[in-house]
Formats: sequence, structure tokens, C-alpha cells
Amino acid sequence: MAPENNQDWSRRLQELEKEINQASSPVNNTEPGQPLQRHNNTSQSIKSTFNQVRDWFNGIPKVGKLAVVAIGVVVGFSLLRTVLQLVSSLFTLAIVGVALYFVYKLFIASNYSQ
Repeated sequence: MAPENNQDWSRRLQELEKEINQASSPVNNTEPGQPLQRHNNTSQSIKSTFNQVRDWFNGIPKVGKLAVVAIGVVVGFSLLRTVLQLVSSLFTLAIVGVALYFVYKLFIASNYSQ
């Protein structure tokens, strides 16, 4: 093989090794003394989605923005109401369960012990 061809292959191999090391390394290269930072793909996708929604929201007219905010408030309060009803139902179920347990202990269990 010609020396040029060997150098091309050697250079290409080094480039591939560099790409593989960068792709598989979860840590960004930092200066000495700097804290290590992890590369987080999920935060980037969330930021990207947020930016797309913000751009869409900024692109609609004022009446549309008002409608989106109003619908968002209604949906938000509806979700909050649903969560509070669920918590209230769980508390009610717990209280009824405790009351039934005490009724069982006082009346039914005491009859069997006599």
C-alpha cells in the first residue's frame, strides 16, 4: 500500500475513535478544577418542546392568546378539583374504615370472647 493511503486510513481511524469516545462519554470535557457536567438529553428535549410551544403561542393573535390562557385556567382548575376530590375520597374511606374496625372490635369481637 502507498504511504498516502496508510496515512488516510490512520487519520480516518483516529477520527472514528474520537467520534466514538465523544458519543459514548456521558461527561463533557471541562477545564481542570471545574465541576463535571453530565449531558442530559431529556432536559434538552423538554427545552426544545417548551421553545416550540412558546414560539407557537407568540405567533397567535391576542384574541387567540386570551382563549388559550382561559382554556388553560379552566383545565388547570378542573385538574386541581379532581385531585382534591380524590384526596377527600381517600380521607373519607380511611375514616369509614377506622370506624368500621372499631365497631367490629367493640360489638362483634366482644361477643365471641364471652
